[in-house]
Amino acid sequence: MNRDNNHKNIFSASHHFTRDELVRYHHHLMGDKEQHDMEKHLVNCQLCSEALTGIAGMENASMLMDVTRELHLRARRKKLWKKNIFSQSELIAILAVVFLILFLLLMSIFFFGNKGSNKPLDEKNKMENKK
Repeated sequence: MNRDNNHKNIFSASHHFTRDELVRYHHHLMGDKEQHDMEKHLVNCQLCSEALTGIAGMENASMLMDVTRELHLRARRKKLWKKNIFSQSELIAILAVVFLILFLLLMSIFFFGNKGSNKPLDEKNKMENKK
């Protein structure tokens, strides 16, 4: 089993409270029955008790839900963005090849183009020399 499956199976035997439930409990935002159930669970569950201690130790524990929600939204948006066909380094390599080809074409036109234009002048000079 990989690590993710192990993590999921740890909590399958018993119910542990979520991060949001622990934050709500910490800020006394639960009803009486919910709070009583939470307290009964916390007495016997070291994992949830330590998680609650960590949340209580944070200065801005209420911001935890907002930050988590924002991170999830950003992750979803990023997945929805159009995926790039090429990475940045691949684009640089492609552009380098294109510029090299253009440079070679221009140089060949320059060198071979001049030879073609010199032929009529050479023939004209030969004809003038014959006269």
